[in-house]
Amino acid sequence: MKTSNIALAVCLLFKAPQALPTDKLDSRANSPSWAGSNNYFLIGLSESQQNAWIDAMSSYGAKAVRLWVNGQTAGSCQKGSTTEDNIPPLESSIGKYDDTVLDAIDNVLVKLAAKGIKAIISPHDAANQLKEGTGDPYQDRYGSGYFYEQQDALDDYDARLSHVLNYRGKFSGQVWKGWSDAIMAFDLQNEPMSTKTSECTGTAGANWVCGRAQHMRSVLGANNPIKISSGGIGGDISKGCTFMPAAVNCGQLDIIAIHRYAGNLVDNPNEWSNSAAGYVEQANGKLVYVEEWGVRQYQGAADATVEYPAQGNDMNKAGLPWLYWQVVPAASCSYDPKQDQDDSFSIFVDSNVDIGGAMTGAASTTGLQDWSGILY
Repeated sequence: MKTSNIALAVCLLFKAPQALPTDKLDSRANSPSWAGSNNYFLIGLSESQQNAWIDAMSSYGAKAVRLWVNGQTAGSCQKGSTTEDNIPPLESSIGKYDDTVLDAIDNVLVKLAAKGIKAIISPHDAANQLKEGTGDPYQDRYGSGYFYEQQDALDDYDARLSHVLNYRGKFSGQVWKGWSDAIMAFDLQNEPMSTKTSECTGTAGANWVCGRAQHMRSVLGANNPIKISSGGIGGDISKGCTFMPAAVNCGQLDIIAIHRYAGNLVDNPNEWSNSAAGYVEQANGKLVYVEEWGVRQYQGAADATVEYPAQGNDMNKAGLPWLYWQVVPAASCSYDPKQDQDDSFSIFVDSNVDIGGAMTGAASTTGLQDWSGILY
């Protein structure tokens, strides 16, 4: 059964205020900008590995870290880190929840919060799970199309979202939906519709985006400072889904998250700073940040010692917040990002890349938008 147009209509009724013209953006009294990193496997690392990585991020001036509700396999080598804990997925079958993964995230949240770093949490990973052979229960039941179209799928996923938001921490004792000191935002999903981007141009995809945001806001509460972020709709911005009308016109969706792997700054000077004000305009007044970007190092495509600070500082120049994909712990197993054809972006904390300079620089720059009450 296809979803109706009702959800889309409701989204359009609650349009966000219009963005300021680009010539007015610099005149606003905004909070500082901010930066941080993604780490999809942090929850599976040993306590000592977690502590060392979080200490490093704190020393760099990171304000936010993005985490995933995803399983981990003990003994696997993830971007140079050997995972210690075997963590089953939240759902091996739909509606049957194993909170081991939420417990693991909660343990990390306690550590991050102690350092003044907030988390962005992706409650499901479309890009890597809505694919054949992954064993994901949503993929097995609905596939990457019907997941965004059928009412049963929407109901099942809403139940998962409710479970995550209402979870009470094993280590923190906090109900996540009330823990704004530790949690900045929840994504709708990691890269919704990225495995079938045609969904973002149709009614079903539009209904899914605003319908999930509405559901999450109903669980969080209207005045809750925890935000709802888009999660990088469609994946990379080049797919044309990031600023889809149903997202930018949905009153319950607070943040547009950009995923952009932009190439080398030397080939396109000021590519971030020249784009930043346009991103805010396209977002129709919503907050905007770059949730994923990275320096492609495969077979020497780029030098991270040059490109990382150059691109980070180009975003800082515009006051555009960002999370790198990914700053990773010092290697404990054999891995070289220069030989990783699919994901060659990792930068080790003990590398000769000046990781902290750009992160600290972000927090020293006036933001393009105001993040007061969210991170400041």
